[in-house]
Amino acid sequence: MWIAYFCGFDGLAILRRLKKQSHNETDKQDEQILNDLPECVKTADKANVTNVKVLKPEEILELKSDLDAVQSCTATLNQIVITVSHDDEQTIFSSLKVEKEKKRPEIVSTVRDKIVTVFDNKRVYHSHEDSLTGKLMYSAENQVLHAGGTDNTLFLVEGKKLKMIKVMPEISLPIEICVDFCVSEISCGKEHALILTNSGDVYSCGGGSRGQLGLGHVETREQPCLVEDLTGVRMKCVGAGGWHSMAISELGDLYVWGWNESGQLGLPCRNISTQSPPAEERHRYQLASPEPADKATGTWFTRVDLENTVSGQCEAHIQRVGPVQVQSEPTVLDFGEDVTLVKVAGGARHSAVVTGEGHLLTTGWNDYGQLCHEDVLSRDYFQSVDYFLQHRRTVKGVFCGPWSTIVLCQN
Repeated sequence: MWIAYFCGFDGLAILRRLKKQSHNETDKQDEQILNDLPECVKTADKANVTNVKVLKPEEILELKSDLDAVQSCTATLNQIVITVSHDDEQTIFSSLKVEKEKKRPEIVSTVRDKIVTVFDNKRVYHSHEDSLTGKLMYSAENQVLHAGGTDNTLFLVEGKKLKMIKVMPEISLPIEICVDFCVSEISCGKEHALILTNSGDVYSCGGGSRGQLGLGHVETREQPCLVEDLTGVRMKCVGAGGWHSMAISELGDLYVWGWNESGQLGLPCRNISTQSPPAEERHRYQLASPEPADKATGTWFTRVDLENTVSGQCEAHIQRVGPVQVQSEPTVLDFGEDVTLVKVAGGARHSAVVTGEGHLLTTGWNDYGQLCHEDVLSRDYFQSVDYFLQHRRTVKGVFCGPWSTIVLCQN
């Protein structure tokens, strides 16, 4: 049995609308849900929204048949789309309205907080208002194999070609990007894109103001550039967060780079770690800097709360390197010799990884509970999620919205 769980920001009644679509309730009920929401929630005004935090993983989808499989999942701040296959039948679970005559999309992605879908491997739509396939963006001549979008650009792999479509200030005609590699995966942040090739190399392009391109600088690159620090090590998957980047090697190691303002890289940061732990809570803090300490940066500590966990299996993987704000080149994290990683996903300022044993670990900004730890404590280290260990759920996949996390488990 497969189960999907949700944690994080639910200020626009995403979960209620997702359930509405999956149970085929009436459109009138959907309208009533939106009308009942306070105006501040409808506009996602963070300063005024209350009671919108899902701290404990909430079940949003259950697949009882072993023949069922989640094909794709994507989320924006206010929408979720999950596609499921069962034999030859396909089902869409969506918080948006789905036209009955539409089959399951082959690709689901996002661009500028809109859901992008590709049907028949050629017709590219983006959501509009409350419709999943609101507007046709582009009709491809060749098969679209991969798609991913930033806040202003949609990247498409069409046949052997890489194309981009600007969506601001209006949708442009596709622009072909000359590349000499075959693409196996695209993952996009707010301003940048990561491109994984069939040979395991990683290329990046777009905005680099926070080091998210991994090129050793903070400049913008319009054309894909090879992340040279990763050459020689074959990568098997990539994950772009808002302004940070991650990649997992075939050996199961995690490489991170970019912005670390909220600890989203799993590295100590000044906004979370401290040089002066409160005396009454000193026992909760662990060393987050080298020993002996660097004279220039001093000694740093980060708070670790594991005493409330139930499973007895939770770990805090603290990287003792001292505070990092911007990591402009890839660096590998140390999870210990026995941990191999297989999946990675990034939100606006948080990150999640899955181990080969099916454990979920998260780090970063946690104001809405998106780290799945049943609290709102941000972390600058990857910590095991106790809920799934406690309930003996094997995590098979993880997907991040900007302020949310969706976890796919096997019972």
